[in-house]
Amino acid sequence: MLKVVKNLLRYLQPYKLLIALFFLTMLLNLAFISLAPLSFQILIDKAIEPHDSAYFFMVMKVLGISGVICVGCGIVSDYVLARLNARVQADLRRKMFTQMQHLPISYFQKARSGDLLSYFSTDLPSIENAMTAILTIGIQSFSVVLISTLVLFYLQWSMALLILIGAALIFVGPYLLGRRAQSVNTAYREKMAAMLGVVQENIKAQKVIKGFNLQTDVIESFTARLKVFSVANYSKNLMSAQLERIPMISLLFINFTIIGFGSYLALEAYITVGALVAFFTMYTSMGNSVFNLTYILPVFTDALISMERIDQLLSHPREAQGGTDSARLEERRPDIEVDRLSFAYDDKRQALQQISMSIPAGTTAAFVGSSGSGKSTMMQMLLGFYEPDEGEMRINGTPFQDVDRKVFREQIGVVFQENFLFQGTLLDNIRVSKPDASLDEVIEAAKKAEIHEHIASLPDGYETVVYDEGNNFSGGQRQRLAIARAILRDPSILFLDEATSALDPIAEAAINQTFAELSRNRTVITVTHRLSSIKDVDHIFVFDQGKLAESGSHQQLLDMGGLYQKLWEKQSGLSISSGGQEATIDEERLSLLPFFRGVDRDVLKDITHLFNTETVSAGQPIIQEGDVGEKFYLIARGRVEVTRKAPDTEAGFTRLAVLEDGDHFGEIALLEHAPRNATVTALTPCVLLTLQRKVLHYLLAKHPEIDAHVRQTIKERRN
Repeated sequence: MLKVVKNLLRYLQPYKLLIALFFLTMLLNLAFISLAPLSFQILIDKAIEPHDSAYFFMVMKVLGISGVICVGCGIVSDYVLARLNARVQADLRRKMFTQMQHLPISYFQKARSGDLLSYFSTDLPSIENAMTAILTIGIQSFSVVLISTLVLFYLQWSMALLILIGAALIFVGPYLLGRRAQSVNTAYREKMAAMLGVVQENIKAQKVIKGFNLQTDVIESFTARLKVFSVANYSKNLMSAQLERIPMISLLFINFTIIGFGSYLALEAYITVGALVAFFTMYTSMGNSVFNLTYILPVFTDALISMERIDQLLSHPREAQGGTDSARLEERRPDIEVDRLSFAYDDKRQALQQISMSIPAGTTAAFVGSSGSGKSTMMQMLLGFYEPDEGEMRINGTPFQDVDRKVFREQIGVVFQENFLFQGTLLDNIRVSKPDASLDEVIEAAKKAEIHEHIASLPDGYETVVYDEGNNFSGGQRQRLAIARAILRDPSILFLDEATSALDPIAEAAINQTFAELSRNRTVITVTHRLSSIKDVDHIFVFDQGKLAESGSHQQLLDMGGLYQKLWEKQSGLSISSGGQEATIDEERLSLLPFFRGVDRDVLKDITHLFNTETVSAGQPIIQEGDVGEKFYLIARGRVEVTRKAPDTEAGFTRLAVLEDGDHFGEIALLEHAPRNATVTALTPCVLLTLQRKVLHYLLAKHPEIDAHVRQTIKERRN
């Protein structure tokens, strides 16, 4: 309780004048409330029994004037308290929101969104309730108890002593239950935050849920979680009831004792009738105040938990801001050097190991590799999202930790794979990177990003309102808006993280041309899995399992005959029409598939004509676990996620792999009418080449000499 009061005083410290005014009006109000019961003794003993009407009207006049003053002070204190509450809440919201802007990316990756929202939706209201309760019921009740105790000792010391003993007993129960109540409330908060996170996730995942027909599954999962939350909610409600019930029972027992003892004293003429009535009235007021103090104990418990949670957020270490060295950044465009850099996430999984590279100013570089190879992590290191465990990065020869992070980020532009649009207008969203940009500058950037014509066709043009995270725009449109945002900044370094993954081939070609023009006199670093788009970059860095496996130009890497060549071969031989609706594969690429390796080229040429093209939108399921398979899939363009059901996990599934251009899946379906053993979902818009089982069987029947070869190879892959 003392910790809660101490924290509240800390919150109120900036508002000394308002606090002084509040306590002045509160004390005047309390003085009347606390001393008014004494009027019964004066009225009965000095006015009613002596039949002195003049004295009676004088006392009533004094009570009336005092009552008006009391009401006026009460109204003023209400206004002041409302102002104090609003300002304290605004201060805490501002502090928490500001702190969140300076927390490292790793914090948001570990924290559940429900936890972050509960700071504002649950913890702040708890503190507000506690502040209101303490500054009204708390102070009023404590003052009434204190003043009433002094008056009761003045009226009859033995009865007052008995009341004090009883009042102490009232607090014994809540004190003994205090630790348990805090534990129960903490568990309730955790379950509430988890449930809020599930609801928020469900709202954002509606396309996936409906696409996979997961409504029944998510309802069952939510029902199971709701049962756990209901148990915590029941325990909290029961504890609150116990905290209220125990003091009430104690108070009833004390009332019975005081009534009997006081009546006996009046009967034996130890006190006057007026004193008895005043005593009972004063005691009733005091008893109600004592009960009110016990009634707000649960509020203290809630507030203590919320204060501890908020203090943990506000005291969490902020993202490194670097040093103050910015002169070398402002002198010339940045050179980037990485020297023996290593980094591991919190799970101690080594994401990067002994990475060394150099990216001179004004050059283009690309990070490539399979999913999970470390290429995206390396870009995030360059952006300053994480700090290296070993080694260092240097900007123009200055260690990155000595560089002013704010100055550095003002010189960069970023296009992420997942592009976020803020609430507001399209104009506001593009101007995010340069708030003072003119409309002409915004339009020019939108034209380069191939999005101006679409914006101009909208009824409200650049004033079109963006709804929840940009859901009223397609993935490709959101990506173009993000590209326009980066172009508008005109940065020294442009970071592109799968920047064209959601675009069709025509748009991608146009945007790549724009990027080529932008690369003049600036550094461009791109992370991509589509190798055809980086043939002309100055330097390609090939990552594999957290290590830098190879580096060099496109031709140099092909000549090496290493990992890059394998990645290139995997994606070569696949062609997509300019409209992005038709894909083809040549016999050279087909021969690289394990089950077609060694097959006669004329036969392979026949097989290439058997493939069909299918297009899939981002978030759309391609195959579902348990469904009977009849097709083989080869990704001509796009990225997919392979998952398997895992009821014991929080998400309900386990990610097995992420497949990209040139990868294939579903080869077992070419031979067997067997259920799929995993679910495959499109992460980006995909163009797929598919081969139906019955079509291949028809061809194999014409060429029995390769039938056994194909069957044996697929069987071996399955085993």
